[in-house]
Amino acid sequence: MPMLPPRSAAVLAALCLYPASVLAASLDPLELPVVLTATRLKQPPAEVPGSMTVLDRQLIRASGARSIPELLRLVPGMHIGYRRGNQINVNYHGTNVTEARRLQVLVDGRSVYRPGLATVDWAELALAIEDIDHIVVFRGPNTAAYGANALMGVVNIVTRLPLAEHGTTLKYTGGDRGVRDWYASHSGGSLLHGWRLSLSGQQDDGFDHDDSGSDYRDSLRASRFNLRHAWQLSPRQSLDWQLAASEASRQSYYEFGTYFNHRKGNSPLDQAITAHAPDADIRGRDFSTLGLWKLDLDAEHQVQVQAYAQHTERLRDWRICDSPVAFTPALRQLNALSQLAARRVRSYLELPAPALGMDDYIHTYMGLEGQTYTPRMQELAHQVRDLVAQHRDSQPVCGDINENIRENRYHIEIQDALRLTPQLRLLSGASYRYDRVSSDSYFSGTLDNHVSQLFGNLEYRPHERWLFQAGGMYEHEKLVGDSFSPRLAGHLFLAPQHSLRLVYAEAVRSPDMYENHANWRYRLRNVSGPLTGPLTHYAWAQGPGDLQQERMRSREIGYNGHFHQLGIRLDVRAFHERITGMNSQPLKVDNFQPNNASQIRFKGVETELDWQLSATDRLRLTHARIDFDATSKYDQRLTARHSGSAAWLRLWPGEISTSLMYYGADQLNEHRFERLDTRIEKRLRLGPDNSLALALTWQYRLDDEPLTWPENLHDSRSHLYLSAELNF
Repeated sequence: MPMLPPRSAAVLAALCLYPASVLAASLDPLELPVVLTATRLKQPPAEVPGSMTVLDRQLIRASGARSIPELLRLVPGMHIGYRRGNQINVNYHGTNVTEARRLQVLVDGRSVYRPGLATVDWAELALAIEDIDHIVVFRGPNTAAYGANALMGVVNIVTRLPLAEHGTTLKYTGGDRGVRDWYASHSGGSLLHGWRLSLSGQQDDGFDHDDSGSDYRDSLRASRFNLRHAWQLSPRQSLDWQLAASEASRQSYYEFGTYFNHRKGNSPLDQAITAHAPDADIRGRDFSTLGLWKLDLDAEHQVQVQAYAQHTERLRDWRICDSPVAFTPALRQLNALSQLAARRVRSYLELPAPALGMDDYIHTYMGLEGQTYTPRMQELAHQVRDLVAQHRDSQPVCGDINENIRENRYHIEIQDALRLTPQLRLLSGASYRYDRVSSDSYFSGTLDNHVSQLFGNLEYRPHERWLFQAGGMYEHEKLVGDSFSPRLAGHLFLAPQHSLRLVYAEAVRSPDMYENHANWRYRLRNVSGPLTGPLTHYAWAQGPGDLQQERMRSREIGYNGHFHQLGIRLDVRAFHERITGMNSQPLKVDNFQPNNASQIRFKGVETELDWQLSATDRLRLTHARIDFDATSKYDQRLTARHSGSAAWLRLWPGEISTSLMYYGADQLNEHRFERLDTRIEKRLRLGPDNSLALALTWQYRLDDEPLTWPENLHDSRSHLYLSAELNF
């Protein structure tokens, strides 16, 4: 299967066919990074037991990206899906397009993976792009180092140290699609301690219209606060402390599922319910604080303690209207016995001219899905049918509901890194985490979880050409139980910075509180209509409480090399991954079916090349070829068989810098994606320590397809925005 259409191939060729005379220019090879994300030990890329992608500050700035998910398009195998303009999902290798449950995301070591709903709210992170120093992405299972939820990989976002830049920065970005972003920061201090305070805001209108041509309510408005203080307590001891907060508002539609589709009816009841469609926007507030203390006992022994606390709120309340039937005991009892039976009664009663009697119809369709239509269900189904006729000309029942949820997390961890001999290094540690989620709608109150972890990684180098590593994580969760995730890796060094690696890893993902322990129902307040309150809507979703962990087995063979004289870094990863016990089923209030019945298999090859052609030119290419076999239809949509990116960064005389970037995927939820981004920046020196940078970013879609879902559409393929940044 060809990767991309001819037009796309031409774009790639244009980026690759650069004049050969460049090779004769003076070389400025890329600095070889030392990364921490893979094993928690400091390692050069050739020693990492897996594939790493490092998005450095130069690349981040050159991309012109306004969000972290857009940056992650530069990572091979990473798939970005848009539920709407203000709700983004990031999946490595794919799986369910509307969920992103299998990727651990850290900000300076603090997990932003929500404990209650098992997701990452990318649009509401209390973090500005301008504060990021680099992003390290470990591609592949890493539960051995970071515990359950690092099933498919780890994204570690590392912010800039306060001492990196002293002074004040003011930045504003404006453009079409309602883009209005701003950033302000000030850094100060001394060599012993430094601090940075930053304030930022982001705003845009999301997509322009849906597939019917109507305006799309999916705008985002967010504001953020960040304070970081780095203190060198002594030559061997340091303390890093951070405080972050964010407040956001996301537009959203009514999105309440009435029992019947009243848009199909013409009765006064249908018309009244259809006409009631108030907006149901989502308000978010996040708070967090983090402290990291490090002590170097000697040159070969370091101890660190990290602790953080965070609070997340997602608030959504609105007024609903539904048929009086939706609040009757008969329908509520039928739904409690079988959500499928309740749905089949509904579908039967909505048929214009049923060919079968109601009981035969329900019995047939329930049997097709492996459920039994019992006499009690039959009795309740007849009661519901009679109630529908009774309330056909009634007024709707209306009341206030909410989907408010508050989540808290407290985490403390101690880690010890020790070189036992010249050939042997050991990292070991332990952590404890306490999670609490509170929601009257989702959980009918509060739910707690306690997680304890023991982890370690042993690195043994018997010869300069051989390196062996063994690591693992033992976890105990109050709500799930025990698990152990091992990893074994061997490296053969062809040269000091060139290695072949073989890795075997096992990983787990724990079911989140929502999947396993939901007690989801809507209780109405301030009721109006033919019934009096308080009332409870018929729909009720209850978690099974006995879901098991998802489990992955991964085998990988790879190569990592740094050609110093040519300025080339190359990483190739060939993998075979299988996840079993997956929960891929719908998790809606009227269709809540979590189980461990699904599985998926991935195999493929990923390649990443970073080439500093000269002191002024940098070329970066990525490609992923993924074959997959999924048992659930919900996991078959987001994985692109071919995807990749190409980037050319150049520094010109006169402090002008440009970038040209291409992103392509042959299938993202059955829609092709191709985009070409270009950015030009001019820096003006206003004084010895003062400068003004002006940058123009232009994004152009090379295809005319929606983004992930059919309703995600823009009026124009072109997106233009301008930034002005003042430093003094």
